[in-house]
Amino acid sequence: MAGVSALVVLLVGLAAGVVIGRTGRLGPDAVRAVSLWVLHVALPALALRVMHEVEFPSSVLAVVAVPYLLFAVSVGLYLAIARPLRLSREAVAALIATTAVANTSFVGIPMVTAFFGAQAVPVAMLVDQLGSFLLLNTAVLALVVMAGDGGRVAPAEIARRMLLAPALIALVAGLALRPVAFPGWLVDVLETLGDTLTPLALFAIGLQLDLRAAWRWRRELTVGLTVKLLVAPTVVVACYAAFGSVGDPAVRVALFEAAMPPMVAGALMAARHNLATPLPSLLVGLGVPVAVLSCAGWSLVLRA
Repeated sequence: MAGVSALVVLLVGLAAGVVIGRTGRLGPDAVRAVSLWVLHVALPALALRVMHEVEFPSSVLAVVAVPYLLFAVSVGLYLAIARPLRLSREAVAALIATTAVANTSFVGIPMVTAFFGAQAVPVAMLVDQLGSFLLLNTAVLALVVMAGDGGRVAPAEIARRMLLAPALIALVAGLALRPVAFPGWLVDVLETLGDTLTPLALFAIGLQLDLRAAWRWRRELTVGLTVKLLVAPTVVVACYAAFGSVGDPAVRVALFEAAMPPMVAGALMAARHNLATPLPSLLVGLGVPVAVLSCAGWSLVLRA
């Protein structure tokens, strides 16, 4: 039931953003304010708590490698089809930022809970924090800065932004402080702040979601969702199957996470840098409901 309730919260947050956004009651800075909270407060709080507590399975390297393989496969696919499909530079950057990294936290953890049980959540956390999370705050951050600022940002400035990202600092701190016991009040504070992540992130996406623009971006949406929900996960699963690793329960959960919908935080980053707006929010807004069905299929495939 925990997984089902988490999915309901996710969908309510998205729907609330759409409805309230259409009322016009919020000013133009509302999305920026909510995004800053998500990326600079809620996400770091979650990273600090999770990396301080999570247990590492024996197959941790194979588990953590999944999101990196997914990223490499997705980027390769987009670069291969960009010219034949005449995709713009900004659209390719937005597709990579939003779909080359799976939504292994906001959607992934509720999905894993629903389909694999609460005992599989620690593995999902490892995939998210040591995989998707690191990619988001390094490769994706560098990409959106370069693409969004027209390549005018110096490499040193990009490196500075990556190294000083609050979420990345929190992750490193969580690992470094594992030998130190956190007081109960601090754990409660971090958990409360982290719990705001999913509803507010989806709320911010909902505020930006303009379904009327879906037809204009139908080609990019079709490409992005097909790559994210079907093609890229299939390639990743096939690679692991070739090495006989799919039988490992922890690896199965990691592969299931690869099939999650587009990354909310990546979409927020792309939107903040005005990359092919509103494509990032459309990818998430349409991808999350569709993924509820596609993930059910992936759970059957991985359990077969």
